[in-house]
Amino acid sequence: MNFRLLVLAALTALLMSLAACGSSGGSGDSSSGEDRPFPELEEAARGTKVNLSMYGGDDAINAYVDDYVIPELKKKHDIELTRTPLNDTADAVNKLLNEKQAGKDEGTIDLVWLNGENFATGADASLWYGPWAEELPNAKYIDWESPSINRDFGYPVEGREAPWGKAQFVMIHDSEKVKDPPKTMDELREWTEDNPGRFTYPAPPDFTGNAFTEQVFYGVTGGPKPYQKPFDEKVFEEKSPEFSEFLNDIEPNLWREGETYPETSTKLDELYQNGEVWLTMSYNPLLAQRQISKGLFSKSTRTYLFEDGTLNNTHYLAIPSNGPNKAGAQVVANFLESPEAQVEKQDPDGWGDLTALSVDRLPEDARKKLSEPEGTATLSTQELEKNRVPEARSEWLLAIEDAWKEKVLKD
Repeated sequence: MNFRLLVLAALTALLMSLAACGSSGGSGDSSSGEDRPFPELEEAARGTKVNLSMYGGDDAINAYVDDYVIPELKKKHDIELTRTPLNDTADAVNKLLNEKQAGKDEGTIDLVWLNGENFATGADASLWYGPWAEELPNAKYIDWESPSINRDFGYPVEGREAPWGKAQFVMIHDSEKVKDPPKTMDELREWTEDNPGRFTYPAPPDFTGNAFTEQVFYGVTGGPKPYQKPFDEKVFEEKSPEFSEFLNDIEPNLWREGETYPETSTKLDELYQNGEVWLTMSYNPLLAQRQISKGLFSKSTRTYLFEDGTLNNTHYLAIPSNGPNKAGAQVVANFLESPEAQVEKQDPDGWGDLTALSVDRLPEDARKKLSEPEGTATLSTQELEKNRVPEARSEWLLAIEDAWKEKVLKD
């Protein structure tokens, strides 16, 4: 087993130890004082402050919270929301782990935006309050039976997270420069040979870079099915050489001959915007339209999908078990799940994030607004849904990232 997975195993043991010596954080019982009807929570939340810890590296997301969410919460619920920006969501989880280890029954974080490994890490250490999410009034608009909702990167949600939005990996190209974009890994290999220097991808651990390498892993090893199960070192050792071989094969034909990679997806988008590369990528299917509207991407920009399916996931809001304002946090989460807030969030000229709500459960006016994103660079909801494949479980993703660093970056 590689070093990083040994560290992960040791961390898991530590988290279990922490969980054993602290409260469960998953009780959601009346002793918490928050297991009460939602109108009572609303009343208790009035005039209070709520701290939302969230990744702060996207200007459009920050603007959605600062310019829309904060004023609306103040107007509707007299709640003062503070957005606490994070470089990495793991910073918030580590803070909660430290507070738990120090025995702090009341922490400093009311609500966290997260998913995947960060949720699983916190769940293993009983950091999350719950169940609560399925009791919110706006939870009626969510399909809790869907595996893409009730399992977060393969980890059971069990009412400890409120779905906030959805993401799906897409490729983006300039249709004037690239008439027939590559839609399989074999086609991508051939395309990079024919167009040297016109493609690259963000270096992991950038989120989009990790997503692209996971797409490659699926594409060259036969699809996602084996990686929905617990990590198997033997299977990974058998499959991973195909992954590293593909990425090493295309590396000499990448931007700057693969000697360096963009640090972030934002840097990659800048290369595309400047015409240095002709393809880019995103976990936001509405990004291309947003950038066209801002005048950053050419009007000939279009979005497309890999033929064998593209990754999708749900992102959530969680309440720490030691959160000081659980009533306020639930009211904020309920507002963020409201049809009106989700309509605003999906606007391609703003954040452009796909809704977490089931459109067929919505009132007619909201259904019309959320049914189909507009714009020449957007894909239909039906096309996206038909093409979705699940993320691998977190242990596989860590192994893929390590394999890229050891077998591609260093080679």
